[in-house]
Amino acid sequence: MVKIGCCGFPVSYKKYFKIFPTVEVQISFYRALSEKQVEGWKRSLPESFEFVFKVPQCVTHPPGSPTYRRSNLKGDEIKECGFFRLSDVVKREMDSFLSLINRLPVKGLLFQTPSRFVYSSENVERMVRFFEYYSFIKEKYLVFWEMRGESWDREAVVNVCSLLGIIHATDPFLSGPQLYGDITYYRLHGNLKTYNYDYSREELLRLKDLCKNEGYVFFNNSCMYKNALEFMEILCGRSGGS
Repeated sequence: MVKIGCCGFPVSYKKYFKIFPTVEVQISFYRALSEKQVEGWKRSLPESFEFVFKVPQCVTHPPGSPTYRRSNLKGDEIKECGFFRLSDVVKREMDSFLSLINRLPVKGLLFQTPSRFVYSSENVERMVRFFEYYSFIKEKYLVFWEMRGESWDREAVVNVCSLLGIIHATDPFLSGPQLYGDITYYRLHGNLKTYNYDYSREELLRLKDLCKNEGYVFFNNSCMYKNALEFMEILCGRSGGS
């Protein structure tokens, strides 16, 4: 079954839960989740709904990343973050994050690395150490990885995903095909120039042909709500799963 949703809530979460079977939560990347948020979602959830959470940026993004402008972390704390460092700050934030999402029906975690996180033996070793420390993550969740930057060629992506047992996440239109994993994980970002994008029916039909029998397709563009509904219609009629 391919499940369709949006990256974040383009409408109120109560309305969203009635329409889609899954969501990729973005806010968890920028700021620490609150108990009020999590409990609000939990009270409104329908049966069989699935969450995927984008892990906190302190795990993946180094100091200097503009995304920290929205963070609740202080300057000295940010200096200890990024590139899978197992610093006290990263462990604290990651542990708090995992504790909160444990209250929800979470299917997967998305790790997104920036272009500054280049392919190197040092960075691969950082990932290995991180997933050894948090070994239970892969036992409990599907782990998806979307990397940025040209240094990650096909061989590098396949080698790291197979080494760690994680699933390649991609935008098939912008970044090429999914290179590793038994299930689809697509994140549709619009185009390279702007977030403001509306996928054509022809593009959505192409997307259908690129999907495997199982997985997730999340829209992350200005017309995400409209396009997700249109793709749902193409792929699986009225429901959110094929």
